Amino acid sequence: MLGVVLKMVVRVRVRLINEGTGHNVEVIMLVNGGAESEIPVVVVTPDIATDLGLDLSNMDLIDVELASGVTRNYISRNTILVQLLDDEGKVLSQTRVYVAVDENLTEPLMTDATIDELGIQVISFRRGLWRHTNDPPNTVRKSAK
Repeated sequence: MLGVVLKMVVRVRVRLINEGTGHNVEVIMLVNGGAESEIPVVVVTPDIATDLGLDLSNMDLIDVELASGVTRNYISRNTILVQLLDDEGKVLSQTRVYVAVDENLTEPLMTDATIDELGIQVISFRRGLWRHTNDPPNTVRKSAK
């Protein structure tokens, strides 16, 4: 029997800004290339949504197809700003995203469309290595902790 192996994955630090409420929050977010969306989306917990001043009663309930089946999540009707941050907190890039709220989520994540919009290029998921599209070719960034 195989023992539990902890793997490094790519996580990045982002700032989520809800300009409508003036609320913002910095979080470490999983870069999840397997989470597909046609438009940029971040998926957060209800607590993070509350910290952003989002009200679930003003969001739409949608079906979300997962590899394990279909679930339902809330999704914002308006976008917020997400900023990709470096280790010193400087903004590398930013884009507008919709916010999905998943009550069963254990870790905030971004979808493939958001990854592309932010210019995140994964070098190695297993080793947690990535670079930004504007980085020199020899730059290698490590997963945020």
